Amino acid sequence: MPAIAPGGSILVTGASGFVGAQVAKAFLDHGYDVRGTVRSEDKGEYLQNLFKGTKGKFEYVLVEDISADGAFDEAVKDIDGVAHVASPVTFEAKDPNDLILPAVNGTLGVLRSAQKYNPHLKRVVCTSTTGTIVSPQKPSPARYDEEDWNEDCVRKCEEQGISADGGAKYRASKVLAEKAYWNFFEEENRNFDGVTIHPPMIYGPIIQPCNSPKSLNDSLARKFLPYMTGHMSDKDLPDAGPNFIDVRDVAFAHVKAMMIEEAGGNRFVISGGPYSGNDLCLVLSKEFPEIKGVPRANPSPEYCEKVHASTNLLDGSKAQRVLGMKYRTFHECAKDTTISLRQRFAI
Repeated sequence: MPAIAPGGSILVTGASGFVGAQVAKAFLDHGYDVRGTVRSEDKGEYLQNLFKGTKGKFEYVLVEDISADGAFDEAVKDIDGVAHVASPVTFEAKDPNDLILPAVNGTLGVLRSAQKYNPHLKRVVCTSTTGTIVSPQKPSPARYDEEDWNEDCVRKCEEQGISADGGAKYRASKVLAEKAYWNFFEEENRNFDGVTIHPPMIYGPIIQPCNSPKSLNDSLARKFLPYMTGHMSDKDLPDAGPNFIDVRDVAFAHVKAMMIEEAGGNRFVISGGPYSGNDLCLVLSKEFPEIKGVPRANPSPEYCEKVHASTNLLDGSKAQRVLGMKYRTFHECAKDTTISLRQRFAI
């Protein structure tokens, strides 16, 4: 399948979200024209102003419900590629189907609209997650790559229904959406191919419309901001996390996955490596000593290495080879995230 060179036109679904806004910006900065889907005119106008002066041209279209039949029929017309970023992200759903149905139907909806209304489309790049790869029931630490699938959370939701934990419900929705995605390419006649991008916990600067910390994406609200606002203590450390990725690297991966011919038909894990709350506190203490209430971190390299070794490793080397990824360090990511949050919310 031919690559889509700069100058082409890209549909970015969920363009007003934390990831979607950065993905749209990355395409625009590389010289692509972008059509972004948003749920309200206010968000569309915000992005229109944000992206003034970029190399590419930006326009927005309203898609209020991504799971509605024909939601993307108009949006997919006359574009070269789709970056499908939009998907519900919450760990609070009561019924697994509250997440599964919009995730699956939204993904299939984009593909079916493209199949029906855009014979010239070349590629659909879908934002997935390492939640479709990492199995919570598997003993850790373990190494994961693109060959792995998380079957545990789907099975858990099938067996426990509304009693399943929120994380299992979310991950099951992503697994089933991705499986529906790849099944489409195996079973349907179409002129375009597909790629999936699999990030772990995503941090980085916020550029999307966001008026309150309560509106932040889950990674920032649950695993980052509490360390800046005195809601964590020394007893919470080391708080070994999963792996991380900078949102700007996520955006770059989408652009390269659209550009590079050999990317077609592939899953790509993207990961900057393991991190912990201890690592975050080290960055906050060094770069922002004026922030009060940051837990006291252990600066010993041996300690940090031991903590990292106790967590899973998500192998992002395939994306380095094929997409040319060069991952930002956790220090750079955490520093820039903190600056962004403080500027936006006066923390």
